[in-house]
Amino acid sequence: MDKYISGSITGGEKISLFALIEESDLYRKQYHEMVKLYALLHIPAFESRKKAGYVHLKERLHLTTLGISRRRWFVYARNIAAVLLLMVTVSVGSIFTYNELDKSGDQLYNETTVPLGSQTKVLLPDGSTVVLNSGSVLKYPLSYGKKERNVYLVGEGYFEVMRNLEKPFVVQSEAMQVRVLGTVFNLKSDKAKMSAVATLLKGEVEVKGNHGEGMIILAPGQKAELNGMTRRLVVKQVDTGIENWHNNEFVFEKADLYTIARTLENSYGVRIILAPNIDVSKTYSGTLKKKESVGAVLNLIKNAIPLEYKIVGNSVFLSSMK
Repeated sequence: MDKYISGSITGGEKISLFALIEESDLYRKQYHEMVKLYALLHIPAFESRKKAGYVHLKERLHLTTLGISRRRWFVYARNIAAVLLLMVTVSVGSIFTYNELDKSGDQLYNETTVPLGSQTKVLLPDGSTVVLNSGSVLKYPLSYGKKERNVYLVGEGYFEVMRNLEKPFVVQSEAMQVRVLGTVFNLKSDKAKMSAVATLLKGEVEVKGNHGEGMIILAPGQKAELNGMTRRLVVKQVDTGIENWHNNEFVFEKADLYTIARTLENSYGVRIILAPNIDVSKTYSGTLKKKESVGAVLNLIKNAIPLEYKIVGNSVFLSSMK
């Protein structure tokens, strides 16, 4: 997209780009936002060069030269009028476009997408920070902080929010909304299951479901779980140490093999396949330092859950220990 905007894109890259834009709503939306942003940034530069361009045009047409025949003068005058009309039209259009884009600043977004197998820390304009887990997406409008502090999360984020009594900080996910003034909390949303879990570490937060599931005020050491199937919002006591994943740790609390497999898939960018004979009722609780490979982590989990694994390319096969 950057190459397309700057004009340095090759023919083959352009074909690939527009194929992606055609098949992906996310790419198509990002493309339109980048084009708008490019116009927003470059229209003022065009306006500043307009006067100099007019002077240069006058010199090129030799308006001050004497002895021009009446017919030639008429041709020059007609050309000048056409060019001036074009410049005025473009100028008015530019001003209109600039004003419209300026008004719609809250419709243009900064977006951070975290690749599988990594984590990213985002510093927001007000000094708040968000650590995004593997495979997560964070969006916030260019107008963030002017009237309100709203962000949008897909996946998991660890938030440390700067306190501002006049402008509450709101995180919107597919299933749940969290509203705070200034605090530390973790939010994990599952778009596919329409479920979410908010865990409060410091301060106070207001949690409510997006579909009328009610509103809850959390205290430190509590978490609110929204079940996508039952549409129930419930509060549980929790050890806040379980939300230490942002320090490159895996924290499991009675996690079954499905949960463990999904966590490792996101963190290492692999595909984990469970054999039919594996006992998925077995659970694991504990904190593990993130290792350099998925095999190294599975070796630690094997001490609590009897299992065997085999790695073939990008796939990991788990089975019960023979």
